[in-house]
Amino acid sequence: MSRTGSSNLARGASLYVICVALAKVLGLVWIIPVTALIGGAGLGIYSNAYSVYNILQQLATSGFPLAMGKLISERRATGDRAIVEHIYRVTMRSLMVFSVIAFLLMWFGAPLFAHLISFKDPKASIAQNVPSIHAVSLMLLVIPAMSGLRGYLQGFQQLSGPAYSQTVEQLFRVIAMVVGAYLVVNQWGLSKSVAGAAAATFGGFVGGVAGLVLLIVTVRPLRRTERTYGYEESPFRDSQILRMVYRLAIPVSLGGLVVPIANLVDSWTVTNLLQSVGQTFQEATANYGILTRQAMYLVQLPMAFAYAIGVSVLPAVSAAKASQNHVKIQESIVFTLRSMFLISFPTAAVLLVLSRAINESIFGASAGWSIISTVSFMSIFSSLELISTYILQGLGKMYRPVRNMFLGVAIKTGFNFILILVLHSVIGAALATTIGYLVSSALNIMAVKKYGQVHFSVRRIMRPFLLASVILVVCLFVVNALAHMTLVDVVGDKRFIYVLQLLIAGGIGAVVYLYTIIRTGALRTDELQSVPGVGRYLSKFGRRIARTQRKPPARTRAKRRR
Repeated sequence: MSRTGSSNLARGASLYVICVALAKVLGLVWIIPVTALIGGAGLGIYSNAYSVYNILQQLATSGFPLAMGKLISERRATGDRAIVEHIYRVTMRSLMVFSVIAFLLMWFGAPLFAHLISFKDPKASIAQNVPSIHAVSLMLLVIPAMSGLRGYLQGFQQLSGPAYSQTVEQLFRVIAMVVGAYLVVNQWGLSKSVAGAAAATFGGFVGGVAGLVLLIVTVRPLRRTERTYGYEESPFRDSQILRMVYRLAIPVSLGGLVVPIANLVDSWTVTNLLQSVGQTFQEATANYGILTRQAMYLVQLPMAFAYAIGVSVLPAVSAAKASQNHVKIQESIVFTLRSMFLISFPTAAVLLVLSRAINESIFGASAGWSIISTVSFMSIFSSLELISTYILQGLGKMYRPVRNMFLGVAIKTGFNFILILVLHSVIGAALATTIGYLVSSALNIMAVKKYGQVHFSVRRIMRPFLLASVILVVCLFVVNALAHMTLVDVVGDKRFIYVLQLLIAGGIGAVVYLYTIIRTGALRTDELQSVPGVGRYLSKFGRRIARTQRKPPARTRAKRRR
């Protein structure tokens, strides 16, 4: 590849990572206004609808972009341009058929899905959940097509279209969710939880249409060119094209199913188990909403960075594996784990100590802060599982992380029953999820060592970041307590007090953490230099505070020369 081509690809990949991260941030922003509009019960209904939808959506969207992109790029590289249009037509027809079947299944199966959410009070569950399930099912008419178009563009190494479409989709989705919930609740006076949740759910369909329109406009000129190569001259039958696509898409889709299945398990078990220990249907639904749409969403913040790191490490590991360069494999793995621990450990520390301030600042309520603290460590294990999955796929082991993730889900399900019934609280489900991620990430790391034929110590890699995070926890605890005692006598508004606490403790904590990891050598100045935008300033700061390396005595240097 030419230097210009390489730089264009690097710019496209950087843009894609930035837009994906922005889309994920937008996906978190909506929680603040929507929670205020529809409440905890509304969030629970919203989560129940998405727990069913996510399984069908993952089947269509997680594997097909990768499969189409890989096949199209290979055929373009070998000059088989007629097959490119053939791959597009067959795959898109297959996705459209799946789209209609999935929509009909979810629309007409809505009462059954709602019944499974609550065996104790099925009538109330059906009345509350069916409107939101109907609203979210409309997304199945547009999202599969979007995934196919993104895969087509990735095959041409044009990442700007897929990147911009994700941002546009999330932007329109958030706006439609907030405006729709506001109109339904405040203007039309309909049910806060039932109608409000359905309106918020419908926002996903609006965002999907916006993203689809942008992708169609982007793909049209490419297809106009590719049709000139003669689609009719393709040597393959439709069934052969389908087999090629599904052989690549199925393992990725199965891996993408794990999180939706885990969410569906929670949707069917948590509410029922909480009712069995004495909570009403409304109380159980509200607690489930706090778990899934407050605590879990905050824990997923570092996942955006883990995703970006994983996307970059997969091709590097694949290339090193193909050349049997085990040193390069080990270097890539160690660098990836260090980068992940750098983000996930301080995130866990902040969620652990500042959970009350975060909950009060963002959601304006005290309910749920203990759940956020309980799931704080999940950010480490969930990020480790995601990163190790990408590494295993780079090593050519597509099904091993899928197996490990399903084992983690099975363990989580068993602990759901044990811990919820013992603790009589949704905190049991939070602990069960953390245990599930711990098991699956540990299995993945063992598989990486085995199939990568490399030797590294996760404990040694994580040690400096763990030390810095322990210092961070102490700092956050002290600063947060002092700030609260000071602000209570000065500021009258309770929520504003917690906002100031969060800003003061978070700002001081960030400086302390950065200082500690540089001082201890966890981050080198050359690594700080590579940080986009602010790398030059960080490296200058690092050189000032880094521990000076003393030169060895002259006698020692003479011995080394001999």
